[in-house]
Amino acid sequence: MMIRDILICTVGTSLLSHAKNAGRDPRNLEATLSGLDPTDRLCGAEVNSITSILQKGYLADRTRLVLLVSDTEEGRLLGETLKRYYLGRANKWRFAEVEASSLEGLTDTDIRRFRTEGLRNLVRAVANIARSFGSNRIVINATGGYKAQISFAGMVGQALDIPVCYLFERFSEVIELPPQPISLDLSFWLDNVEQFFKLEANEADQDPSVKEPRFSVLVDVEEIDGQRIIGLSAMGQLFHEGLRYRFAKQREAILPPSTNLEPSQKEIKYEDKNSNKHKGLSGWLERLCERPYVKRIYTHYYNPNLPRKICFRPSTTEKIDQVEGWYSDGKATTKFDLVTTAAKKIQQKAVIADLTGMIP
Repeated sequence: MMIRDILICTVGTSLLSHAKNAGRDPRNLEATLSGLDPTDRLCGAEVNSITSILQKGYLADRTRLVLLVSDTEEGRLLGETLKRYYLGRANKWRFAEVEASSLEGLTDTDIRRFRTEGLRNLVRAVANIARSFGSNRIVINATGGYKAQISFAGMVGQALDIPVCYLFERFSEVIELPPQPISLDLSFWLDNVEQFFKLEANEADQDPSVKEPRFSVLVDVEEIDGQRIIGLSAMGQLFHEGLRYRFAKQREAILPPSTNLEPSQKEIKYEDKNSNKHKGLSGWLERLCERPYVKRIYTHYYNPNLPRKICFRPSTTEKIDQVEGWYSDGKATTKFDLVTTAAKKIQQKAVIADLTGMIP
């Protein structure tokens, strides 16, 4: 049985607007909320919708409330006000934990930042919560905030199997939004998994949509301070996070079979005898040996003066059962190959996706 006890709520400025329209002091919003029935429209769409969600039993418990607010002074003010309100001991609908998180770039003063940063950070925020606590514990309240934000919250919910509620302005209670048409092709993601993680970090060398048209709506190319930045669009971030979630659910069926060896039985061979030179390397390789499909690991390159990002990619040996890894402590870099039980290209790609998910 699924026990949903975490509510993610997008936050707009309706409480502030209603307070101003009613002649209330906008600098003291807590006083506006104090003593009001939470269904009173003066409380704002966020409080009204949260109350309806709780009354209708969408949450089995009130363990955690996450308020996603805009990257504005008003947004942060409203986030902190609602945080205190839902932690208040006198509040019938109080939560055990409340977090107000400002989404960088989610502002109506800069269209470019809203599109390239704000909506991407909305997707990241929800996906991070889902990875930390599990999608089956979460409900999204997409009532507050910008129109585009509300729409995207609905698509994020569908991509991550999270129910999304919304309170229409003229309705007295929330409804659960129906699924929206969004296509998540796991095979396309696996085929290009290294590219997706590079794009997520804004570190792609070239625009992949030049060769593969399906990337066209998933990629943003920006000129920032004279530098060409190639990264995921907001839709691309949603696609990436949705497929990471789908992969996590299906990983056992897609990954290659187990070696049936204990991690301590798997050989780690240091070709250049650098196991005691490169800080953190041996511990990282031992962690990788805990993956059931890993047979053995051997290092084949060490540079004490080359900082690189930790990553995984198909081996330069072009063998399906091998994956190349790069380990760096920020100063030195070691390259190594993992020999696995992979027998198909899709299994090799699944290994890369699985190992990349381990990177801290």
